[in-house]
Amino acid sequence: MEAGKEENGGNDMKIIAVMSPKGGIGKTTTADSVAYILGQEHGKRVLILDGDPQGDTSKTFDAYEPEGIGMSELLERHANVGGNYRTSELIQVTRYDHIDIIPANGYLMRTDMNLMLKQEENQVTRLCDALSEVSDAYDYCICDCGRLFDMVVINILLAASLIIAPVKVGGFENEALYNLAEQVEDLKEINPDLSIKVVMTMRQKNKTSLQVEDWIRTSSGFQMFTTPIRRSIVAEKASMAMMPLPEFSRRSIASQDYRGMVEEIIEETS
Repeated sequence: MEAGKEENGGNDMKIIAVMSPKGGIGKTTTADSVAYILGQEHGKRVLILDGDPQGDTSKTFDAYEPEGIGMSELLERHANVGGNYRTSELIQVTRYDHIDIIPANGYLMRTDMNLMLKQEENQVTRLCDALSEVSDAYDYCICDCGRLFDMVVINILLAASLIIAPVKVGGFENEALYNLAEQVEDLKEINPDLSIKVVMTMRQKNKTSLQVEDWIRTSSGFQMFTTPIRRSIVAEKASMAMMPLPEFSRRSIASQDYRGMVEEIIEETS
């Protein structure tokens, strides 16, 4: 397929990674909701990269194939590294007018191993090189990272300018954040533009939540989205239905919150 829907006057797409080493905190829901709102509600041209071997984002956007091609081929068999794929050949259209995707499946774990064994200069910058091929075809590239800080995720972070780090109250928030920051600090030698911004997910209006939120905002040293994402049982139902949350329940409080967060993203990146 032809990547992108129209020329965009040479603007480079903004690459945003959604990353957390902890499970069950709304990482994929955040990535999918941001991509959906940017594309369907703001008319931005969005490319989604599924960087998680579980392929949940690929399932949400109806692009999951256990034996299909996608992210593994982008990283291992792109023409830039002697393979036979161009980036545009690995992009799939979705049922949404403004959203395309490069899907993932379990083969991504093998890709991580294969990249780790290579001793080549471009083993961590392959994705950056491959995405430059379509950088004028999209406004945003939203990447759902896997939970491990592996070679696939490192490739994503070296291409990105922003990491959205979802945080949920429940213990170890500061430890997880500082671990992420420590790992990212090393990558900044190669990608000095990379920054982290925290978003509070599943937030409830109790004393503990408000204290943690206040600590992150005022004392942690991290940037934080003004809009927290409130806890909503509807988010879990949307995941089970394999639909983006803002489509599944347009009026849910979490959908409204993600809209506020996306407004912040657009404001910062335009």
